[in-house]
Amino acid sequence: MTRTSQCSLAVLSAAALSLFALSLAPAPAKADGALAVGVPSDVAKDGFAYGRNVNSPNQAAARQRALELCRTAKDSTDAARRLCTVVQSFHRKCVSVAMDPAAGTPGIGWAIASTQQAAKERALANCRATAGPNRQQFCTTSDVTCDVK
Repeated sequence: MTRTSQCSLAVLSAAALSLFALSLAPAPAKADGALAVGVPSDVAKDGFAYGRNVNSPNQAAARQRALELCRTAKDSTDAARRLCTVVQSFHRKCVSVAMDPAAGTPGIGWAIASTQQAAKERALANCRATAGPNRQQFCTTSDVTCDVK
């Protein structure tokens, strides 16, 4: 074997080993999120329920977990929990829920956006839209989190 052939063989062997090592490296994590809500026709009377999940391994897992959390929401009513449905799945976005904290009020809102701030602002705007003119100022963000993987 000539010296050039030996060098070429060494380069090819090194390249093959590099490719093999890359194939063993863990793939970058992909995660998904989802939001489920249960909204009765009379929120002031029956409340509402929600469940959100982020950083799940895939969309199906995110949706399933959000639905489970909505259906078992502690501070909710049976009427609201029965209506839980996934309203949106997302990837690398933020979710926020806002509500009027007083019992017997209709103000609720949620949003999914690219940033925490945008999600909070949209959720608050949605809450104010349902709160009625005398309760708009009481809407507050109750939950905000992001799917970051």
